[in-house]
Amino acid sequence: MANLQDTGFFRRLINAFRPQLKLGKGDSIQTTGSAASVSGVVVTPEKALKLAAVWACINLRSGLVSTLPFALRTADKKIATDHPLYDLFRYAPNADMNPCEFWQALMTSVDIQGNAYAEIKRKNNRVISLEVLDAERMTIKRLKTGVIEYKYNEFDGDRIITARDVFHLKDFTLDGIIGLSPLTYGSEILGLQINANDTTAFDYKNRFKGRDVMVYNGIGNGSAPILTEEQRDKAKKWIQDFTEASEAGKTPLLEAGFSLQNRAPSLSPIDAQLLESRLFGIEEICRCFGVPPQLIGHTSKSSSWASSYENTVLSFQSFVMVPKLTRIEQTIMRRLLSPEERKIYTPKFNTEGLLRASPEKRAGFYTAMVQNGIYSRNHVRDLEDLPAVEGGDELTVQLNMGTLNQAAKESIKQR
Repeated sequence: MANLQDTGFFRRLINAFRPQLKLGKGDSIQTTGSAASVSGVVVTPEKALKLAAVWACINLRSGLVSTLPFALRTADKKIATDHPLYDLFRYAPNADMNPCEFWQALMTSVDIQGNAYAEIKRKNNRVISLEVLDAERMTIKRLKTGVIEYKYNEFDGDRIITARDVFHLKDFTLDGIIGLSPLTYGSEILGLQINANDTTAFDYKNRFKGRDVMVYNGIGNGSAPILTEEQRDKAKKWIQDFTEASEAGKTPLLEAGFSLQNRAPSLSPIDAQLLESRLFGIEEICRCFGVPPQLIGHTSKSSSWASSYENTVLSFQSFVMVPKLTRIEQTIMRRLLSPEERKIYTPKFNTEGLLRASPEKRAGFYTAMVQNGIYSRNHVRDLEDLPAVEGGDELTVQLNMGTLNQAAKESIKQR
């Protein structure tokens, strides 16, 4: 039993109240995207996804990855159609999902929990299925021997899954074993945004509503503008009867000193600052997920003209999506390919699929690649889902281009 003389007692006590950044030998951690914030809001995936900015960022990132063409390529850059992984990533990773749904489920889990898991089902060392697992029910443990062990909680109890049989994708990580959840470490920002939205909703429901007020200016009890109990009861009954649905649209007849006044809602400086803080919260959420605000429709303080928007998209692809895709490719290489296969096959996302939304950019890219002898015409036609043509496999270059040495030789000949 632990006591105050135990040298590791206080360390374990402190670690129990703070999230783990690294997994040491003998430690275990349950991956979760929930966390309490100073604002008093417990940020859960369900609450976070109700924020439009969080929904838009996660949907953008996961949707982009899920729609990119993916293939396993051989050393000569051809698609390995005879490899078992070809059918999995081309048609059905498991019995319930198509490839687009599979990648979107994993990437959504990464953006919420910081980790995504799929159990690798094999038959005679051949991968036949990738079953998506719920990250909230997964516990990672590092044994004292250094071996990583996964414990998955199911309805009938826990079961141990070896690291060899888990396809584990991670977000930002400090130890290479567990990914850090954007929702957990962004809980303060998300908590403030949830609180701001709730406060604004309450204000619109109560304070910001205009209302009609009956004002009594007559002579009541004791020659003062105060109604007697009898007069007050009669007035309340009259107002209640007149506000019934059957009296809607009719004009009341006011007498005996009654007048009707409309009190319109007013927006105080504090309320205005609350609205501004909600806009700032959107930008903070975008920073957490590395998404430019323009890409989720938040253009209040940034240019949305075509030139700057195009550069924004290119920067997002280069600095956010490429590292994410590279991490997935390397995980496939490590988890789904044997050491012998790694020397032959290379998993690769085709980022040229990002050009599909821009015909001009796509045409310019293809022109440069064909004119410089990098792509053949049939290769371009294949990317555009067009049939091959005779003679289209030849690589071509512009005839008016040459080397400096050739230009010098031609100049000497002309002399």
